[in-house]
Amino acid sequence: MTSQPTEELMAVAVVAGTHGLRGDLKLRALPTAAAALPGLRELYLQAPDGTRTLYRILQSKPHKQHQLVRLAGLESLDLVQPLVGRTALARCADLPALPGGEHYWHELDGLSVIDVRRGPLGRVVGLFATGAHDILTVDGAHGEILIPFIPRFVVHTDLAAGELQVDLPDGLVPGDDAL
Repeated sequence: MTSQPTEELMAVAVVAGTHGLRGDLKLRALPTAAAALPGLRELYLQAPDGTRTLYRILQSKPHKQHQLVRLAGLESLDLVQPLVGRTALARCADLPALPGGEHYWHELDGLSVIDVRRGPLGRVVGLFATGAHDILTVDGAHGEILIPFIPRFVVHTDLAAGELQVDLPDGLVPGDDAL
């Protein structure tokens, strides 16, 4: 069923491959979304042209670093092979609540970043995962700043105020030598 949703969506995974002959898809979770995948009952797959198709999830289970999902109407290998590489999206309203202090990407995107010593640094414009932890990309007057999203550096997140307070070490912000 093809549709263009009106509700807010969040990219939760990329279709990394197929598994078996029954049409299971291997989903690789995007940063901050791993907790959402096991509980989803539906997801959208986005085609290269931007068209999104909603699917009901028949089965979902973890498999190594992936989540295996079987989608209604796509229960054969031939039907799912063309979907490899597509982005999987979920309705933000369907995402499970995260434990205290954890946030989904759509909640962090656009937050103002304020350092406890330097003041405003810019806005969150990206997030990517490394083997060790997630990294926030902040764009502002100092240029691009990459901030490890770990408790040592992220002091407080106030979603209502749209702010992320950080305490960054010397040398992480361009122009720190001027401090």
